[in-house]
Parts: sequence; C-alpha cells; structure tokens
Amino acid sequence: MSRQQKKRIVLVEDDPDIRDIFLIVLEKDYQIVALEDGARILQRNIGAPDLFVLDKNISGINGLDLCQFIKRSEKYSNVPVLMLSASPDILELAQEAGADGAVTKPFSIDTLCNVISTHIHR
Repeated sequence: MSRQQKKRIVLVEDDPDIRDIFLIVLEKDYQIVALEDGARILQRNIGAPDLFVLDKNISGINGLDLCQFIKRSEKYSNVPVLMLSASPDILELAQEAGADGAVTKPFSIDTLCNVISTHIHR
C-alpha cells in the first residue's frame, strides 16, 4: 500500500524558537521547509508548497509585502498564505495583504494546528 505524500508547508520565521515549535509539532503530519527570510521565495527558488506560513516581522522584506508578492506571483498565487504576528491588528493587515488567514502570537498549539489544517486541506 503506497503512503500518501505529506502536504508541504513553507514557514518563513526569523525566530528559531518558533521554527522549532513548528518542526516539533507539525513534522509528523507535514513536510516543513523552515526559512529565516523570504529571499528564496522572492527569487522563485523554491517549489510551490501546499501552504505558506509567514511571520509579519522578518528580516529583509516584511511578511505582509512577501504575502502580496506570493499572491501576485504566477508560480505561487494559488497557494494559501497564513500570517503570524503579535500585532493586535494582524487579522486586518493580513486580509489587506491578501492572506487567507492569520494566527496571533502567542498562539496555542491546538489553534495553530486547526488553522493550518483548515487552510491546507481547502
């Protein structure tokens, strides 16, 4: 019996502790590609995943600007994008940037898993 391929998530997060949380919590169910910045995405140097998860505050390009780039890119435009941020207005900002959803930091593991599952399986 062939095993179904894991869905792939590209996480752009400059905080190593949060990247570790994603890897620990989600690796069992998803293939995680964890990046510190959006350079490889801007260069279109990464295959289109099933979901992008972007921190709002990353070095280089702002996560909201990266979201807009993804949504305008022919290569990535159909991929759902989730934003992460401690900003109280992240839901509004994410929507304005074209993101499909947002998670406010600090987040519970259950909330994170539920939001990811909802968007990756749509």
